[in-house]
Formats: sequence, structure tokens, C-alpha cells
Amino acid sequence: MSYSNGAVKTQYIDTTTFVPNQRCSFEINVKSLALLPNMRLLNLGCDNDTGATPYSQGVGAVSLIRNIRLMDARTEISGMRNVTPYAFFKNMNRSNEINTSQDSYFKRNRLGYEVNGLNNKIGHLYEVGDSNTAASGATATSYLDLRELLPALKSLPLLPTGVFSNLRLEIEFESRVAQQILLKDNVVPTILRPILAIDYVDDPNVIKPMMNMLMAGVDWHEIEWDNFQIPAQGSATGTVKTQSKTNSSMGFRGKTLKRLLIQKQLVDRTPTVSAQTVLGFGGVASSQALLQEALQINLNGKTVFPGVNGVNRPNAMLGVVVDAYDELQSYPGSNLYKWSKQAELNTDANFGGQNAWSCCEIGAQVADLQVTLSRQNVYDTDALNPTNAALQINLYGEVHKAITFNDGSYAITYV
Repeated sequence: MSYSNGAVKTQYIDTTTFVPNQRCSFEINVKSLALLPNMRLLNLGCDNDTGATPYSQGVGAVSLIRNIRLMDARTEISGMRNVTPYAFFKNMNRSNEINTSQDSYFKRNRLGYEVNGLNNKIGHLYEVGDSNTAASGATATSYLDLRELLPALKSLPLLPTGVFSNLRLEIEFESRVAQQILLKDNVVPTILRPILAIDYVDDPNVIKPMMNMLMAGVDWHEIEWDNFQIPAQGSATGTVKTQSKTNSSMGFRGKTLKRLLIQKQLVDRTPTVSAQTVLGFGGVASSQALLQEALQINLNGKTVFPGVNGVNRPNAMLGVVVDAYDELQSYPGSNLYKWSKQAELNTDANFGGQNAWSCCEIGAQVADLQVTLSRQNVYDTDALNPTNAALQINLYGEVHKAITFNDGSYAITYV
């Protein structure tokens, strides 16, 4: 199907392959001179076997994507692995107004907060659409601008079909209920066939200035993922221990790294579920607050943050994140460990301590990158105690890449 608006036309592409709840791909065979990079994924969502069930409160229907990549024959142009935590952060990396009035409806998440006049507490007030049974026909699906997950598309002015002649979009789905893609962990999803929308241009006069920009070379910051784990460690009654873990990341060596985003993810997500309902943002997407947390980065033999322990206050780290990423929608207690006032201010007290991100601006080529994270272990009988629990530390680094052209061919390299 095609839609035309003057020089720009739109084609809607069905999946070439679709394996239910596993993967799909789109062969992008649009008969045109050039494609525009604003690719959109439509009809992203899932039916389920039970009834009306909200999607992940922080990620929405985007939680159905585990990995994604844009290929040209055997060449990967852009991609992202372990999508959910990064997608949640980028959803929070918007103004409250945008999340309230736009993004929550596009993606079916529950971000964007207002004061509830009935109880004077902060929360998301409006329904945004749920997953439902196939028989009901009431499942709400989402709209995703793929430039959010494929950074190369933000920088490429166009994709000429004479150069990129075998484009293919590949998606690996996430359908495991333990990954908290829906708000209920006993509801089995059936992922729907998505649709790819692509704009294209056939007018040489429109294409020419964009081709000149492209042939001069384009660079961007690809999101690459690395991780390590911190083991669980408890503490006896009346005692406090400091646990520190240093990891030397191999994933970014030899690459120019702009920024590093750090998520603290629970290995055991069981405590983030009660009566089959995921509490707050759950244990997959959220970044957990820790007691007396401290972060230090050692880059090429030198510490990045001042002092031995680096950044060791939650609001100091919040300031570092906002300085690096400009915007972080938040709420009272979002980055504090078991803050006692949470239930007094927020409609859902389970959101407390689930939005405690860490980051570091690097801006250099990496020969050696060491991440040191420390926390206090205390005696705690609660089922949910992230400061003692085993954690997976997910590192999302923005690495500098570029594409260059020569005689009709191209090469993608690390800068």
C-alpha cells in the first residue's frame, strides 16, 4: 500500500517472515530512487489469553522488542541489543508534557504525571490502551519511530536504493512473561504482526542536495551494550558492610565513547511481583536505587570523577544524569532507597527507588575502561532489598561510527 503527499510518498510493508512470539523481518524492496530515514513500526502489540491487561508501565508495547537491527545484505547499518532498559530510560528522557499528551499514547506506557485532585498524589491519570484477547478485538497497538532504537537513521539524510540495495529490518521479539512485558506475569502474550511504514522520494531535484550531504560522509553514535554482575551479599543483624565491584569492560575497547549509561537491574525479579501483578516499573526495565551507592569510572588509567569514591550521593548522580542527557522525567523518591515518604506523595508507592540511573560523559577513545560500583549491605528481611540482591549492571555506551562512500560502495567503521 502506498500514500502520496507531493514529493514524498509512503509505502506500508508487511513482514516477509513472521515466527509468532519469536522474530520477524521486513524485506525493504521499495521501487524508488531513495528512502527517507524516518521509518516507523506500526501495529506493535500483543493479544493475550486472559483479558484487558496493561503493557509495561515504563516501556509500553516496545517491551515486545528484545533486539533489532537494520541490515543491507550482510552489513549491519544500525542495531540495538537488550532494548527494554534503554528504551525505558529514553522514555523518561522526555518532558513530562510530551509523555503525558503524546508518547504514552503512541507506545501505550503510563508515563507523564499529574496531581490527582481526589487524593493530591502524583500519578498517571488517563488510560492509554491495553493488550486484550484476540476474540475481543480490543487490543491497543503502538507506534514506534525507529530512529529511537537505530541511531544511524537520525544522521543519514536518506538511503539511496542504488547504494543500499538489499535493505532488511530484523526484529527479535520478547515474549517471556518473566520479562514483565505486561503488568500481569501470569498472562500469556501472542505478538501481532507489525507493519513497517517507509517514506520515499523519486524527484531528483529533492534528492540531489541530500545526496551531496550523504556522499560527504555521515557519522553518528551507535548504542552498544555490555554488562557485568554484582553477587548478592547480605548482612547480619546490627551490622553494615560495604560491597564494591570493579569491572573492566571489554565491549568498548578501541572505540570512541561519548557517554555511558548505567542501569542496575535485579537478577531475581520475583520480589517485584505481588499477586501476579508487576510492582511499579518492575525489575527488568527499572534501575534500582542502592543504599550509600557510589560510582567511580577509571578511563585509560585516570579517574573521571573527583575523589576516591566518585559520585556518592543520589541527587548528585541525578544531577550528573541531567547534565549529560538534558532531561529526566522524575517523581519524588524515584532515585532514593526505600524513602519513607513515598506513599504520601505518589499514587503508587512501588515506583520508589526504581528510577536511579547512573552515567558518565567520556568523550575519548577507550584503551581501558573500569567501572567501580559500591553499595552498603544491611540486615533487611523485606523480600525486595536491591542493596543486598544480585544485580546485573547494564552498560549502554554511545560509540562513534561513520559511513564513507567510494564509487557506489560504502564502508561503516568505528571512528
